[in-house]
Amino acid sequence: MIISYAQFSPIHGDPVKTIDLVAQKVSEAGRNNAKLIAFPECFLTGGSFDSRESLVAAAINVERGDLSPILEAAKAYDIYVVVGFYQKKGSDVFNSAALIGPEGIVGIHHKMHLPFMIGDRFTDIPEDFQPSVYHTSIGKIGLAICYEIRFPEVFRALALAGAELIVLPAAWPEAARLLPDIFSKVRAAENFTYFLSSNRNDLDDGMQFMGSSHLIGPDGTELINSGMQDGIFYYDADLTLARNKSIIRDPGVYEVHPFKDRRPQDYTSLSSEVF
Repeated sequence: MIISYAQFSPIHGDPVKTIDLVAQKVSEAGRNNAKLIAFPECFLTGGSFDSRESLVAAAINVERGDLSPILEAAKAYDIYVVVGFYQKKGSDVFNSAALIGPEGIVGIHHKMHLPFMIGDRFTDIPEDFQPSVYHTSIGKIGLAICYEIRFPEVFRALALAGAELIVLPAAWPEAARLLPDIFSKVRAAENFTYFLSSNRNDLDDGMQFMGSSHLIGPDGTELINSGMQDGIFYYDADLTLARNKSIIRDPGVYEVHPFKDRRPQDYTSLSSEVF
């Protein structure tokens, strides 16, 4: 099954035109037989805001139908789409990543962990957390967003909920190079899942993003890395490989079962009030 991600610049300050551009890229990926395409964090709205008011004014209203061009492209080309944006929902504003499929909006993940920077300074934290894992016709897809890669609990929760592919829309500047270079490989390998991150590669309000969008296999091997290139990048992946949670070098002699050997009854005794 071919999965893909896009790395290029949005149309700054114009969510409507960016949504139309994303719909065009979704259609292009569908014509190239991709079954999934991912876009970066806050891609539709941009991420740099100086006030709650400016954030609310730019936020996407899903109920109003703002995402309709993307939904139409996903249906027309039988493809799943992951895309990030700030979302207005009632009186709240969330940093969101939507999973859209041929059947419509499959689910929306709201970022739980918010760094004190960019628009996240003015963003709400959802009250309840459930692992954002969605059963689709192409496999079980888990969602997280950018900074959440620093929290291994998020990825383990997604894996325990059955995720075969974890998609993480990102907006990583050069200062965060540790994340794609090390963290993403570790998160994939420790959870035996595919890991896909689409990052920005442009300049936004003085912040230079580093690109390096990539796909990691369940063994931690980097399968694609786009550097600073623009484009849509494709890989033929077998998501069923992520169902194997063991390493068996010599049956009966050298076997490692990290999921089977977990001891959650012991972890709950650890204090969360260290700091």
